[in-house]
Amino acid sequence: MPSSPPAVPPSPSLSELVQQLSAGYVRGASSADLFETLLPDLLAYTGSALGFIGLPASAAAPGRHVQVFTLQSIDWQASASASMIRAVEPARLVFRDVDTLFGQVLSTGQTLIDNQPPADPPGCSHTPPGYPTIQNFLGLPLRHGGKLVGMLGLANRQGGFDQALAQALQPAVDMLASIVGAIELERGQREALQAQTAAQDTLKRNEAYYQQIFETAGVGIARVAIDGQLLDVNQRFADICQRTRHELLGLSVQDFTHADDLTVHTALLEATLQGHQDRYTMEKRYLCPSGGHVWVQLNAVLTRDEAGRPSHFVSVIEDISERRRYQEAILSAQTAERASKAKTEFLSRMSHELRTPLNAMLGFAQLLRVDPRHPLNDPQKQKVRHIEQAGAHLLAMLTDVLDLSRIEAGALPLSLEALPVAEVVREAATMVGTQAQQQGVQLMQTPIDAHLHVRADPLRLRQILVNLLSNAVKYNRPEGQVRVEVQVLKPHVLISVHDTGLGLSPEQQAHLFEPFNRLGAERSGVEGTGIGLVIVQRLAALMHGRIEVSSVLGQGSVFRVALPWAASPVRADDRTGTRSGFGELAGLGVDADEHLTVLYAEDNVVNVELVRQVMRMRPNWHLDVALCGAEAIEMAMASPPDLLLLDMHLGDMTGLDVADTLAQHAHTMGLPKVALSADVMPDQLRAAKERGFLDYLTKPLDVARLLKLLDSFSPQEAEAG
Repeated sequence: MPSSPPAVPPSPSLSELVQQLSAGYVRGASSADLFETLLPDLLAYTGSALGFIGLPASAAAPGRHVQVFTLQSIDWQASASASMIRAVEPARLVFRDVDTLFGQVLSTGQTLIDNQPPADPPGCSHTPPGYPTIQNFLGLPLRHGGKLVGMLGLANRQGGFDQALAQALQPAVDMLASIVGAIELERGQREALQAQTAAQDTLKRNEAYYQQIFETAGVGIARVAIDGQLLDVNQRFADICQRTRHELLGLSVQDFTHADDLTVHTALLEATLQGHQDRYTMEKRYLCPSGGHVWVQLNAVLTRDEAGRPSHFVSVIEDISERRRYQEAILSAQTAERASKAKTEFLSRMSHELRTPLNAMLGFAQLLRVDPRHPLNDPQKQKVRHIEQAGAHLLAMLTDVLDLSRIEAGALPLSLEALPVAEVVREAATMVGTQAQQQGVQLMQTPIDAHLHVRADPLRLRQILVNLLSNAVKYNRPEGQVRVEVQVLKPHVLISVHDTGLGLSPEQQAHLFEPFNRLGAERSGVEGTGIGLVIVQRLAALMHGRIEVSSVLGQGSVFRVALPWAASPVRADDRTGTRSGFGELAGLGVDADEHLTVLYAEDNVVNVELVRQVMRMRPNWHLDVALCGAEAIEMAMASPPDLLLLDMHLGDMTGLDVADTLAQHAHTMGLPKVALSADVMPDQLRAAKERGFLDYLTKPLDVARLLKLLDSFSPQEAEAG
């Protein structure tokens, strides 16, 4: 039960009450303190024992609740906790049950007089549990500005309450309503101010967060006016442009955009401003103060004001210089690869087209010289020799040009292996021996350890030595000498070629390895291409070696080739009987009395006639000719030959296509195949080898080599010839 209320002061008059209510309002005072000051005057004026001021539920306690301000001196029963929630402020309660005397006035907005609470009015239940006993009750709505802002509740007045009292209290109720309205207005303003402060704090935090992102972003960020003027930039943007932020803020984007990119940039900018798009992206170049430029990817977004008018651009800029360099390198590599491929195809075609007429010229010259049926007299032999020498020189030039082009294109195949130096030197000396005899030059060789090996490609090492020995012979004096010496200077082996020629001046030595520079020898009458030593130098480098030269003008020169030393193989290579890199031809011999057939696929009638003339020197061989690939396939299928001789470039298909087609049939898949072609490119030779070709003869045709090939099928006939 509640304790007795405090002593009631003398009842004031209504005007005094209103004046006291007005004086009791202190702006900014706590609601609980203010109402506790006002309630005693109201209780004293009406003679009520209990009273409270009720307010509708606030945002702090939403739902069907009633906030009640009452005197702190009133005691509440423990059961009241089930129907009310104590708030933070003293004497402020929140009742959950609004269907009571407390909530009825706020629910209906009407004055409520109940002098017999046990008999609750219709629609109103009992008072909340734990509330002090109510003997009678007066509830008055508080309206301010036409809005219900609260209620005044009075209870336990001796004699009860009536309408007259309610009307008499109206001035005080109006004053109280004004006070409640002012309090609610202050609360609303305070909450609005708090909300505004919170919003400003949030805005400041967001701005700080944005500024942090702006400053620390790994990409350039800029705010740009619609006319291109820079409004703000971050440090990364300044770093990309290689300028300070202060310098940039005085510039327009157009001031440091590359001239070649301005047209596209302006077009995209105008399209965005005209509403065709809300953003644009492009790759462009920014000019740097150093005179260079940097490639960037620009992503610009147009922002608009509240009226929808263009405001400014927010641009994100990424440095893509490294990516562009990589793309350009890839493009350059692809272009170089296409150029190399085109060059290779051109060289292949040129080789074929040049070797084909050389084939006829040198082939028939060889036939004239070696034909036993129609021997030549000495003057005729001399003329034929001139033809062969001129053709051989042209062929050497063609071979050198192709070799140099293949080396530069990185398309020269090498097979590095341990090679016996003595054997390779002997082979090279043998190949140059005839030339040395004709020139009257003595070719000498110091003893070489038979077990000494170098790591090199056999064909290319022999080519290096033949080139050096040939030069030493060509540019020597009559009755001069050429000497080959070998020294071991691990990890290299030094092969030196000494000559007693005219020697080279220091100026000539400085230009010795320049392509097509013959150092004045073109006026000497000695034939040459001017690229032999260039090829030698690059071949040596490809085999992890080097070439050096020392020379004394008027005394001679020494060319030294250094190649990696190699340990002797456990088992030396035995090349006896090896006809080519394509296969072993020994063991193919047949009876001398047996007639053999060769099917020659060739679309050039001159080449066919040359081979026909060569075949007459081997009467046990019969020649069949197919002028195209389809005809060769048809003839081989109908009557498989003993040997298939294929040109690589037929009119309708390649020789490889013919071989592939025949390999699909059981009775032709094992036919012996030999290529005879003017195409000497490495890819073509490798493809032929992979398809099981026994040999690859090149044009111009080496007549002796073809005869030797035919003899390998008929050893007895070879002995007879």
